[in-house]
Amino acid sequence: MLYFVLALVFMLVVTVFAVQNALPVTVGFLYWSFETSLVIVILCAAIFGALAATSISVPVQIRLRWELRKARQRSGELETHNYMLKSKLELLDPQVTAKDGGAKD
Repeated sequence: MLYFVLALVFMLVVTVFAVQNALPVTVGFLYWSFETSLVIVILCAAIFGALAATSISVPVQIRLRWELRKARQRSGELETHNYMLKSKLELLDPQVTAKDGGAKD
């Protein structure tokens, strides 16, 4: 939520900056050249920058979510295995659990 609010504030600052710099400029790229408002250039640069950042961060987020899901699954499996081993230990040697005071994790 904090990142969303910060992104909105940043967008507002960029928009105000762009509107205050509404001069016509000539943009050239390779073989073409055209004249447009500086507002359009600034806003397009901000949009392309946001798209580039998103395209880089999305695969990382997907990988991290996959790793988290696997870790949670493995944790559940280990907890189940631990419970089964404790149950077997109680059946095999009840005195061990009596010495522990019946403490369970």
